[in-house]
Amino acid sequence: MKQILLLGDSVRMQYQSVVGEKLKDIAVVSGPEENGRWSGYTLNSLRFWLPNLPAPDLVHWNAGLWDMGDDYQEGRHFYPLPLYEETCHRICRVLRKVTGKPDLPIVIATTTPTLHGDHAEIQQYNNVLRRVAAEENASINDLYAVVASAKAEMIGEDHIHLSPAGVEAVASQTAAVLRGLID
Repeated sequence: MKQILLLGDSVRMQYQSVVGEKLKDIAVVSGPEENGRWSGYTLNSLRFWLPNLPAPDLVHWNAGLWDMGDDYQEGRHFYPLPLYEETCHRICRVLRKVTGKPDLPIVIATTTPTLHGDHAEIQQYNNVLRRVAAEENASINDLYAVVASAKAEMIGEDHIHLSPAGVEAVASQTAAVLRGLID
């Protein structure tokens, strides 16, 4: 059985067990019990999480919505685009370094939409993820497209997290992408 590690924020925590169920014939899916929050938090936490999780054959991760926040009303993103891009590169490099697998397959998931705003910022951050994936020889799992296709149905009452239909759609997409990389 392959070992697949899922890292990411609370949306990842919503769909992780469903992905595990969908891949149980070929892989064990695990991830930290902790929310990965923003990219810098995920990067810093790798040193704590990785020693306590099975050695991965493939890693799927996301970070973004927290990075875009202006939590202190400073008129700027918590992690501006250049810092976000640098940190996302580092996540890929550190994953490969710490696991001792320079060719570790990595999948980066795009940030899902919300029911707030026009999503121009989400698209800017997702474009960074696409660039990082290309430069780090990683794959993209376009979860934004899955949820954006039917936002009202896919996003829950809090306008950010997934509804049950959203969890199923995102888990199906993620399982298909991962299955394609390990079959």
